[in-house]
Amino acid sequence: MEKLKSRIYISVFIFAALSIAFALLSNGRQKDFYYIAVYLSIIGIIIERKNLNFSKFNIAYPIILVGVVKLIWFLWLGKDAHGYNTYSDQFGAGKKLLLGGVLVFYITQFSHYIRAINYKNVMLAIIGIAFVSASCYAFWQSWSGIGRAEMAINRATISAYIYSTLSMIFVYLLYIQKRPSCYLIAVFSIIISFVVIILTGTRAAIILHLLIIAMMTVYHFKKIHLKSTLIVLIIALLASFSLYKNYIHPKIQQTYDEVTLYQEGQDNTSLGARFSMWTVGLKNFVNAPFGQSMQSRFNYSEQYVTKNPQYKSTMEFINVHLHDETIETLSLQGIFGGLALLWFYMSISWVAMRDRNTPLLFTMNCLVAYGLSDVLLLSSEAVLFYIALIGICGVRLPEKRI
Repeated sequence: MEKLKSRIYISVFIFAALSIAFALLSNGRQKDFYYIAVYLSIIGIIIERKNLNFSKFNIAYPIILVGVVKLIWFLWLGKDAHGYNTYSDQFGAGKKLLLGGVLVFYITQFSHYIRAINYKNVMLAIIGIAFVSASCYAFWQSWSGIGRAEMAINRATISAYIYSTLSMIFVYLLYIQKRPSCYLIAVFSIIISFVVIILTGTRAAIILHLLIIAMMTVYHFKKIHLKSTLIVLIIALLASFSLYKNYIHPKIQQTYDEVTLYQEGQDNTSLGARFSMWTVGLKNFVNAPFGQSMQSRFNYSEQYVTKNPQYKSTMEFINVHLHDETIETLSLQGIFGGLALLWFYMSISWVAMRDRNTPLLFTMNCLVAYGLSDVLLLSSEAVLFYIALIGICGVRLPEKRI
């Protein structure tokens, strides 16, 4: 029986890792591996039912709570004139988060089984192959004339956020090998990842990607290696210079133009629409602090925009999302959804800092930072990627952490 338990656990771990690896390569394979891991974890929990420990806090609890809040909101306020829309993003995200919470609970609860494999090398191999494959995919798309590299996801922004997080984890896995050759590969990986991020044309990722990796590096090594930092910066500047004319300068000019237009009352731009959505979203929260339906949000927003036409672009996206994780949650699930999301961010980050779990901490940093300009917990690909990654990064042994 002990061998069976160990094999089930290792299978769950491997399938969860494969789900992470395929996030940018094949949406179908990502989902397949994720749900195989989930269902095997349910079997594992049933077999291990006598060994379950609920007395200590588990990082799965806030994930489950966020999922439950979304599902309760859907059952309470998600019904329209045509009944329940089971294809609702909120409903889909709630299910994935709830099941993902079960997966994370199992992976972290029985992490002693991970000693059956060399998890550092296994993760390095899986994530390394995923990083190289995704990078090649992005370069191929760019050379093929696609405007913005998006890999297997049809939204360049989500692709950029996932790729940024994936590359950060890969660099960390190289660091913990503690070999000069791995440090050298890490340097080149940072440069390559930054170039790919530029090819996605996603401003938030372009601004934050190197900063997040730099913070992770300092946090891990507890000091700044001046020589290595200068080498990375010089190469990054050279890469930026080579891409400046075709990729970076247009984004800088676009940002300047969009801010100028917004100040003139024209919000029909990417950045202007975001500013408008955030403003109207917060107004919705003030109007309905305990939550409201999508239709109610639409009606209030329509009335508000009629009186304040400078925010008119909001109505183009109001039935999709408001491009900010917290504002989107507050505008629909109200204070309860906001508190659940805050607990999700803070509790897992606190556990990561308490245990000095670098990959878990900076996975959460990516979720928080990129959640300021998009809604990651409504994207199917992002939910599967980040929840599986939280589970994998949450694995620990009595001796040392991943």
